Amino acid sequence: MEGYFDGASRGNPGVAGAGALLVNEKGESVWETARYLGTKTNNEAEYTALILLLEAAKERGVKKLTVYGDSKLVVCQVSRQWKINLPHLRELAQKAWALMDGMDVKLQWIPREENKRADRLSNQAIDSV
Repeated sequence: MEGYFDGASRGNPGVAGAGALLVNEKGESVWETARYLGTKTNNEAEYTALILLLEAAKERGVKKLTVYGDSKLVVCQVSRQWKINLPHLRELAQKAWALMDGMDVKLQWIPREENKRADRLSNQAIDSV
């Protein structure tokens, strides 16, 4: 199973949205969300999108998941390659780690152009208000 996530914030902080989707082996979306988040920073929106994705995977009993996101900060922090200096981001990372417990999760950074579906969902969330 593959998952894609993206967060968007118009202003930093500003109105924010999270988009995420789970894709099966055939490339079909089996779950997706476009969630309005209120006022958040871009990094908070990105982390929230990842958490929504991991919650959905956990609820569906997914055991092995490759996660793609265009936020180098979130991918590198959650995969423990980079330190997390801000306490509120550390809390979000701890939530993601807890959700990943018991699952085989690989996090992969991808360029924004390869994350269009999740990007569209995150912006759709903002536009829905």
